[in-house]
Amino acid sequence: MSDAIAELLCEHCDDVTDHELRYAGRLLEHVECTRCGRRTEVSGRALLPAYVADLEQRVASKPRRMLRRAADDPVGYAMSLPAALARQPVKFAREFWAVLKR
Repeated sequence: MSDAIAELLCEHCDDVTDHELRYAGRLLEHVECTRCGRRTEVSGRALLPAYVADLEQRVASKPRRMLRRAADDPVGYAMSLPAALARQPVKFAREFWAVLKR
């Protein structure tokens, strides 16, 4: 999961304010106004199929992305690979459980 901040019009505050955008993978999970705390969530019913389709695309494109990174910087790629391999299962589990618990 990742977070981002964006200036959006809050219908509750009726003003343009900073909003926290929370993502599960590359899909928007919810948006929360930092001023009033109003939260708009993407329904779990809509999020799960979209997440699965996004995950399939990410898995299918992974070999190509890895080869491109290895060709661009072979030494840096080889040095960062062990940590990246260790991080991926945790990252996936965090994303997956965030989507499932909705």
